Amino acid sequence: MFDRILSFVRDHMVDDARDWWRWWSVRLLALALALQTLQLTSPEALVAFWQSVPPSLRSMLPPWLNDLITVLLMFAALVARYWKQPAPPRSPEA
Repeated sequence: MFDRILSFVRDHMVDDARDWWRWWSVRLLALALALQTLQLTSPEALVAFWQSVPPSLRSMLPPWLNDLITVLLMFAALVARYWKQPAPPRSPEA
């Protein structure tokens, strides 16, 4: 049974699945997930981080950015999924 499940998964994975950590879409989604998790578990940490950003830099950012940062990261991940990325370097034995 377990072999059938593994076989099904292998048959339906993308060709370069072993390089999943190199994809920008995965990196952006991981960042969005980390920010969302931090917001849910420790919102005061995000407030402390935001207060540590210099006021001159904070004034350059639009005020709506606070509410939409994870949404924008997820949208960027969708765009990155379709963006052509260079092939990862392969070792000679691979």
